[in-house]
Amino acid sequence: MIEQIPVKGNSAREEIVRVGRALRAVVQNFEERRLQAAKRHHLHPTDFSCVGYLYRQKKAVSPKDIGPVLGLSASSVTSLLDRLEQNGYVRRVFHPSDRRSVLIELDEKAAADLIDLYVGMQENYVSVASDFSSDQLLTIAEFLEKISQLPPKQENL
Repeated sequence: MIEQIPVKGNSAREEIVRVGRALRAVVQNFEERRLQAAKRHHLHPTDFSCVGYLYRQKKAVSPKDIGPVLGLSASSVTSLLDRLEQNGYVRRVFHPSDRRSVLIELDEKAAADLIDLYVGMQENYVSVASDFSSDQLLTIAEFLEKISQLPPKQENL
């Protein structure tokens, strides 16, 4: 546990533990909200995440772009897109400059309820973030960027 890891100087220990607990709570809260939103619409949580990703892009994207963002293999992306297409949330359209490839286009009208949930999550985030100064937000962003770039712990195999 983080409480047992040595830190530089004793004065920061309580703050580091507090930040670690808060970070775990953020991840758990986000995941729970994502699961609830997906369940409400009888979707897999990854389906909801994909709709959010497509909504943020504001344009049609290649299936190859979706996999890395969601951590999925090509075959899993195909299954995901099949489910979303079957539910009417996305369309496969021909690429305008390469008719051999397709792009994925979000049907915002069909996905309106999902988009509303996603936008509501974004609005809550912005509401909380707006309580902080630009300098504080830069510090938070720098911390989160560094945390997100940490390599996964390698267990002895």
